[in-house]
Amino acid sequence: MQSIWSDILHSPPAMAAIFAAILAFLSAVLGPWVQYRIAKRQTEAAQTREIGQMRLAWMEKLRDTVCEYHSILMIRENVDQEKLAQKLSRLGTQLDLLLNPNDKVQKVLWDVTDKIYNGETLEERQSFDPELVKAGRAVLKSEWEKIKAEMRGEPFKTGE
Repeated sequence: MQSIWSDILHSPPAMAAIFAAILAFLSAVLGPWVQYRIAKRQTEAAQTREIGQMRLAWMEKLRDTVCEYHSILMIRENVDQEKLAQKLSRLGTQLDLLLNPNDKVQKVLWDVTDKIYNGETLEERQSFDPELVKAGRAVLKSEWEKIKAEMRGEPFKTGE
């Protein structure tokens, strides 16, 4: 028995055949595993990009809504107050649905828009202008930071 192994170990063609068989076995076992790992990473990356795209769309919608809310707030001419109140109400509801009051950064914007909506006079509503812009920027910056962190592979974070 020992002479057979000795003959095999000293025979270059036999060693080449053994080496080829080992490589074939490793390829058959490791190949699918490597493909699985690559596919899993690609799927995760695609999901991360998709979530990032949805966040960007949400940010754009929020930015547009806050911008329109702000532009109505800044109207100084004598306009139909009833139409103005209706539009503020619609935009306020839209912001309520876009914002998460449990997120600390978003809550600040939510509170400012609520103060504006409940303002008695145009001057009172306009007095919240700097606060509205500051809170809106804070939310957009916070969300942008979340997107960047998720693209780096960090776990999802809610607002601080």
